[in-house]
Amino acid sequence: MAYTIEIFVLTSAAVFLSVVGSVLFVDVTGTLCTVVASALFACALFLMSPVACFCAAVISAAASSLITYSVCGNIINALAGLLYIAVGAFIYFGVKTKQPRTRITVGAACFLAVFHALLVVLYFFMKTGTFSIAMVSSMVEAGLTEGAELAAGQIPAFSAMPESDKAAYMLELVTNTKALAPALFVLYSALVAYLSTSFFRPAYNIFIPMANPGRKKIKNKYWRLNISLASAATAVIAIFVSFFVPSQKYPLPSVILTNLIYIVAPGFCIVGIYFVHDKIFKEKTGIFSVVLAAGALIAALVLPVSLIALIFVLIFSGLYATLIGDIKKLIEKAKKALLGDDDGDDDDDYID
Repeated sequence: MAYTIEIFVLTSAAVFLSVVGSVLFVDVTGTLCTVVASALFACALFLMSPVACFCAAVISAAASSLITYSVCGNIINALAGLLYIAVGAFIYFGVKTKQPRTRITVGAACFLAVFHALLVVLYFFMKTGTFSIAMVSSMVEAGLTEGAELAAGQIPAFSAMPESDKAAYMLELVTNTKALAPALFVLYSALVAYLSTSFFRPAYNIFIPMANPGRKKIKNKYWRLNISLASAATAVIAIFVSFFVPSQKYPLPSVILTNLIYIVAPGFCIVGIYFVHDKIFKEKTGIFSVVLAAGALIAALVLPVSLIALIFVLIFSGLYATLIGDIKKLIEKAKKALLGDDDGDDDDDYID
């Protein structure tokens, strides 16, 4: 009975949040609704059999899309509201097969990026009956121009500029931001995937024991992002090469390198936070998160340049931690291969 009630509550909450996010809040709040819905739906799947999981996905998809379409009459919103089912399924199957969080997050992020791209294509086909990259470029440019004008209007120094300087400033701002549009698109998908997996662990540890008190909780040390050596090498090479590829002389390679750096940097920033935390605190504590958030907020309000400096420190700390960790692993493997040393480490899984 407890299983049935909890499945109904978690699934209903996920459907409700997806509808709210798709209809009322197509912004930051809507994104957070999708994140929470994904985590709750993933938790609900752990309480069902495989056949019941499939039925729950079909019923939830039908309910969510029909309610959303009946409220807003927009098929794009109705389809976008189904993302929580896919992300929840990625988390469920990933944890069930004991995959690391990094692989789950990257898989969900790739799916979200492809799905969002298909929604963009569908939007243009429904609106104009055709599709081209130029149409997307024009739409992005128009949206960026409108947003930049609204933001710049709040800056007194911009309002005092001559009209010719304003036009040149806006053109440069929109052009530079448009060059980073692919990275921002991928980062948004990665952010949704990352936040969904972040919220999933506490949700799982809270809700699953209610129906099954004997179920082991997911340990935090097994639910961290771990960036590969290949990713670290790619980041280092991209950063190094970017210094020798001026954007004025080589615009396309510069845009590609800049987008690549923007895409991989957040992952190393997160690993850098782990690294700094482990160096300062040897035990579990929540004070580090509070101090970090407070420090970042103060830096952003008082001296934004110091916030940028903090981000760079975290990114390079993450690169260092990733490179050092993988190099040590390679050395240990070489020692075992040469000396035949096998410690017989226990396989301490993070979940039953």
